[in-house]
Amino acid sequence: MTLFEEYIQAARGLIFVATAKDDQPSLRIMGFAADPDRPNVWYLVSQPDTAKIADLDQNAKVAIMTPLNENGARIESNQVTMVRSKKTWQDVQSYFTNPVFLKNHPHPEEEVLLELTFKSARLAAYAGTEVVAFA
Repeated sequence: MTLFEEYIQAARGLIFVATAKDDQPSLRIMGFAADPDRPNVWYLVSQPDTAKIADLDQNAKVAIMTPLNENGARIESNQVTMVRSKKTWQDVQSYFTNPVFLKNHPHPEEEVLLELTFKSARLAAYAGTEVVAFA
């Protein structure tokens, strides 16, 4: 397991996502699941009629941060895009194993599937930081 994958596990499936529309920033907490074959690609869902979807349709660039764990471990990046995925819920549903996610999204197949892709990320903790880049 890579260090990035260890930080993904430490996030426990939660992420803060910052979007901007007309120079107005907005921050949301969302549940995610990482693609096991491409750890720099994460999937999220959202109701189709939310402001978040309108923001993303106009600007796919986002900034993210995962919640800190007891060691301050978190993933941070402003080198991320989030767009509507070409995959279907059936393609990725096995990635979503967190029961809290499933409780909060009882019908994810009716929501918009989003695909978040990292170009690079900062792995930060109280003990230090490391930057990872993806091809």
